[in-house]
Amino acid sequence: MKVLLVGDYPPPHGGVAVHVQQLHGSLREGGVETVVLDIGKGGRPAPDVLPVRTPAAFGLTLARFLREGWTVHLHTSGNNPKSWLLAAAASVPAPRSGRVITLHSGLIPDYLAGSLSRRLLARAALAGYGRVVAVSEAVRTALVDCGVPAEKVVVYPAFCGSQVRPGEPTPAILEARARRQTLLAMAHHPSPVYGRALMFRALRRIADGRPGVGLAVFGPGTRSEDFMRDAREAGVESLLENLWELEHAQALALMARCDAFIRPTTHDGDAISVREALALGVPCVASDVCARPQGAHTFRAGDAEDLAAQVHHALDAGPVQVVSPDAGPVLKKLYGELTPSTIFGGEIHAAQ
Repeated sequence: MKVLLVGDYPPPHGGVAVHVQQLHGSLREGGVETVVLDIGKGGRPAPDVLPVRTPAAFGLTLARFLREGWTVHLHTSGNNPKSWLLAAAASVPAPRSGRVITLHSGLIPDYLAGSLSRRLLARAALAGYGRVVAVSEAVRTALVDCGVPAEKVVVYPAFCGSQVRPGEPTPAILEARARRQTLLAMAHHPSPVYGRALMFRALRRIADGRPGVGLAVFGPGTRSEDFMRDAREAGVESLLENLWELEHAQALALMARCDAFIRPTTHDGDAISVREALALGVPCVASDVCARPQGAHTFRAGDAEDLAAQVHHALDAGPVQVVSPDAGPVLKKLYGELTPSTIFGGEIHAAQ
């Protein structure tokens, strides 16, 4: 079995890129010959990772693997036109190559509901895939409503529990841990979807009832003026431990040492970070914008008071070890089940 994974690869360490990296490692450890076609903005050398930065390079490299009969597994968000055009491009006919796609974004249902043209493009783009992996039931429902045959869509979280391996903590992580009696952690991104302003408002409330608390923030955009403005307006500048961007193994090292991990997002598919925290035995508080894994504490999305209350509850309840799903063996089995009748995806029904 030979599998070509197509998608972003770290750096930066976003959810899709991390999953591609972890799935690559899981498949290789399982004896599967695997190569990553890295279409992101990283480019750091890694075993069997081929960066492509132009459409021409993508097309030529993909064609070579298709000619050799590799199974192609595309990973993309599914919440913008570029993502769907990529999906269409990666599904070009090739008689010996099975095709699988994982759609990662929790924004997909709202995006597809926005217009008939989006639903028609999604239906056409997915016609060439033997299997479509949705990261949640909401994503699956949205795809089926577009006319994608229900039997072709499977739901499984984009998570490889066997690959959750914390690295060595940086000095900054150790210093943050030593400074704070209670250390919370949050992955940051400039997008409003990540809920920074909400988290800052909740942090002010948490600090009022729990002296010695601090919030370790890591990810892109933590040096921006907008970030500092929100911190000043919420009165939480002194409560922040700004760790900038971390390698993924370092982010796991931070997570393993914090007292709770927070995911205050306004939309989500199936957040890898939530499952990572639970796999590490760290209390996790996440918005109720999608189904969360067993063991996570959820709060009403957009409600800073409820977020603060759930953080207090999670800290008081303490760690809960959760059995983690592992997509590696599941997808390996799925690849093996692709047959000539599924390589081109089967019949597509009318769009709704």
